[in-house]
Amino acid sequence: MKRFLQLLCGLACASYALAAVPPAHKPKPNVLLITIDTVRADHLGCYGGVNIETPTLDALAHDGIVFERAISQVPLTWPSHAVILTGTYPFQNGVQDFTGQPLAPQFRSVAQAFKLHGYATGAVISAFVLDRSWGLARGFDFYDDAFSAQAFQQKDIGLVDRKAGESVTHALNWLNQEGLHKTPRRPFFFWLHLYDPHSPYDPPEPYRTQYSSHLSDGEIAYADHELGRLITWLKRNQLYDHTLIVFLSDHGESLGDHGEKEHGFFVYNSTVHVPLIVKPPAGSGFRPVRVPRPVETVAVAPTLLHSVGIKDGIEKQFQSHGLFGPATENEDTAYSETFYPFSSFGWSPLHALESSRYHYIEAPQPELYDVVADPQEKNNLASQQTATVAVLKDKLQALLRQNPFTSSEGGNSGLSPDALEKLRALGYVAYRSPVSPAALAAGLPDPKDKVGEFNSILAAADAFHAGDFQSGRELLAKVRESDPQMYIVPFMLGEAAQRQQNWGDAAGEFQKSLELNPNFDQAMLGLARALVKLDRPDEAKQWLERALKFNPQNYRAWHELGSIESKADKKSTIADYEKAISIQSNFAPLHRDLGMLQFQEQNYAEAAKHLATSAELGLNDAPLYNFLGISYSRTNRLQKAVETYKQALALDPNLAEAHLNLGYAYQRLNQPKAAQAEYETACRLEEKFCSLRPGSRQ
Repeated sequence: MKRFLQLLCGLACASYALAAVPPAHKPKPNVLLITIDTVRADHLGCYGGVNIETPTLDALAHDGIVFERAISQVPLTWPSHAVILTGTYPFQNGVQDFTGQPLAPQFRSVAQAFKLHGYATGAVISAFVLDRSWGLARGFDFYDDAFSAQAFQQKDIGLVDRKAGESVTHALNWLNQEGLHKTPRRPFFFWLHLYDPHSPYDPPEPYRTQYSSHLSDGEIAYADHELGRLITWLKRNQLYDHTLIVFLSDHGESLGDHGEKEHGFFVYNSTVHVPLIVKPPAGSGFRPVRVPRPVETVAVAPTLLHSVGIKDGIEKQFQSHGLFGPATENEDTAYSETFYPFSSFGWSPLHALESSRYHYIEAPQPELYDVVADPQEKNNLASQQTATVAVLKDKLQALLRQNPFTSSEGGNSGLSPDALEKLRALGYVAYRSPVSPAALAAGLPDPKDKVGEFNSILAAADAFHAGDFQSGRELLAKVRESDPQMYIVPFMLGEAAQRQQNWGDAAGEFQKSLELNPNFDQAMLGLARALVKLDRPDEAKQWLERALKFNPQNYRAWHELGSIESKADKKSTIADYEKAISIQSNFAPLHRDLGMLQFQEQNYAEAAKHLATSAELGLNDAPLYNFLGISYSRTNRLQKAVETYKQALALDPNLAEAHLNLGYAYQRLNQPKAAQAEYETACRLEEKFCSLRPGSRQ
């Protein structure tokens, strides 16, 4: 009996041990974050959009949770994505427009949390506005923000984004490697950003024809089609069901509502009401449903982590409980803001708070809209419902007091000229106005009263870009008449005069701009260039040194300073050029000039390095290739010299000096017939070369 009882006890203990062993570890779901730029909610089929086909997103909505009242915290691409990836409000993380510094290092991205918890992390972004220099690449193993080499060979500064087709292909290449073929396999967190619906609207065929009367919708339909390739890949590889997919837009598009053509200037629902769809992974317990309450994009970051069971210290940073759970029931309002009118133009910023029924906009002339009865926000009720205004204003002010970001004071943005030009090519004015935050207390103009000026400034920029200087000047003359203190007007007129080589007029306009905005380093740079052309180099040098005091990252100011100093101080010039290259290594004219300077100093190895780089970056110039060939020849790289001389002659077959130098290179390579043919061609093109002894040039 004793033995029998021991056996029973052993069996029981064994059964208990088996029961205590946890089930096999369940693989973590993959996470896919998709953001499509500039999509207002009412322009998708699943949100009631008409005259547009979005089958991919409509199917995703069928499988997921659709948030009908998602509100973006700021209607600008870069600041909005900072909100999405950090879970913090723009007034807390300091990213409120394009005139500030990159995302401060104390703010973590959800990518860092995913990476810390064993995820492979990748991103493909489609526009310069999310380039890694802004700070959102942190935490990503792979961050594809490099545009095609062809973009560097084009002169058009507007080549700062890429089509959805190319971006989706890049995404699939990474996912094929990480999601299927990497050993050991890890779950992935992948962010795909598509930029197509952003202006200028240029959808490919057949969407251009199909949506000819509303091209912005054609861009959305095209992006939806390309996104379908990614969803198909997930399904074909049995990954769709086990992947959390979150789709949203960073902001909408006014399309003329309230007088605004695009976005960023106002905070009406046409630009802050965005689509937001969450397709949960299998086994999550969630069912497809539509959620009518207002939610914020700041809730996306916590949702991404909570939905796959990740707990991380980044949660202390989050300003939302996420989109799901009991705690979210108390989050019944949604905040938005824009500092674009303030930072770049000196007008009042806008703050807004939206409840389930009302949309309150804090402005010099307050606004209140009943978004249920008046979804297009045409009837301002602020003067009639003062009690509602007071309640929402108190809530808004209480929110703004929570952990505000402390920024360092500075005259202007530290952005490089390259960044500023790219932003301007995308329709943004990223210069910083001279109005300080302290001026807010004294009162600033209401953007509603300035939208006409704003549109005229943008239209003038388009006119100048198209070479229509007369129309541009007429538009700016009207702005100057209504707002004599608008510093951007003389700056733009100075740039226009510069393009037409009217150096005196350019200098005068830049000086007027600096009288209105004394710390404006871009106007200082423009003035210096004009003064150089007017043969006043000492004055130009003073303005360049002042510009660099305000913005040490202004690599073009370093370049111009070096050019002035090259006439007397080669050593200082080389130092200036090297400083500029350390800031921006992809500026072709800078490499060319440094290469030629090194050539003059007989430092042929360095000359070859920089001249070759300038050619790689798109300076297809026959004399440049000729000097590069000489540099190769004098460092005994004869075969490269031959190839380079041939490139020079392909661009200019009549460049006699290149024929002469090619002949000498052939002679050194012991190819006398080829050498003789080149000498004869050089002699025929330039008589002075007929009497030269072969090789005397080198």
